[in-house]
Amino acid sequence: MKKAKILIVGAGSIGTRHIRNLLSLGYRNLVVCDSSKEKVKEISKLGILRMYEDVHKALATEKPDIVFVCNPTHLHIPTAALSLDAGAHIFIEKPISHTLQGVDALHTVVTTNKKVAMVACNFRFSKGFRKLENILRKHVYGTPLLCRVALGYYLPTARKGVSHTTTYAAGKIGGGVVLDSGSHVVEYLADLFGSVKVSNVVKGTTRTIGIEGEETAGMLLKHANGVLSSISLDYVSRKSIHRLEILTEKGTLVLDFRGDTLVYEAENKTRLLYKGDGDLNLMFLEEVKHFMKCITDGSKPKQDILEAKKTLKVLLGDID
Repeated sequence: MKKAKILIVGAGSIGTRHIRNLLSLGYRNLVVCDSSKEKVKEISKLGILRMYEDVHKALATEKPDIVFVCNPTHLHIPTAALSLDAGAHIFIEKPISHTLQGVDALHTVVTTNKKVAMVACNFRFSKGFRKLENILRKHVYGTPLLCRVALGYYLPTARKGVSHTTTYAAGKIGGGVVLDSGSHVVEYLADLFGSVKVSNVVKGTTRTIGIEGEETAGMLLKHANGVLSSISLDYVSRKSIHRLEILTEKGTLVLDFRGDTLVYEAENKTRLLYKGDGDLNLMFLEEVKHFMKCITDGSKPKQDILEAKKTLKVLLGDID
């Protein structure tokens, strides 16, 4: 696998993270494609000599074994389809798309061609989240009754050296905090509590940071096991937060993704269940390892095309 030719399409922040992580894991046969000459020049500093500005040319010339689709959300489906046609396995950044159009066709091609297709779900690979999963399975601290999630950060300063108004997150097509941040939360909550049966999404536009997409949003979900989840999402928090609280009949489990801690709180006690070292990149490394393992042994990715479609339907308010 380490000799596999890997094409990364999109050299923004997440694409660059994947490039660095692939290099650190020993993958050297990397090719990068981005329409921005500036980004291509920046990535070349990592020692990658094979660079393209056109994805069609990159696929035709390089014939990669694996493609990481890291370009803007509205380009995910066409890029993934081209990659499958070229015979590659595909890793698609979240969300799978901004629309359901083309998702079923993509799944059909994946199945027919017997390729591995995974959609990003990096928080599922954090040690704190894995610890929480294990605790919930064993009902150590009671049965979940209610869940609250707060995920917010200040978009204008989130990515160094990049104008926030030009990122995919800022756009009306494929942007906005629901598709961007909500895709993380809806996916991992479905893992914890089952598929979403009822959803309500309310978007807010503050007009304070100069973007076209919504900067704030609230979501209310009802899961297959009866748990209600409330989600607060925003691009305007001056202090970043990503906090998951699960209320049981015994107390509250609190996972702080940014602080890398998991705590159990009851009426008169607080118990630290997990404390990590705060290295958030570890979950991205584990995510890539999982994807590569799926290619090697044929196992099912944590989020395949069909699961990603379910997540997208919730984000779009299109529950059957």
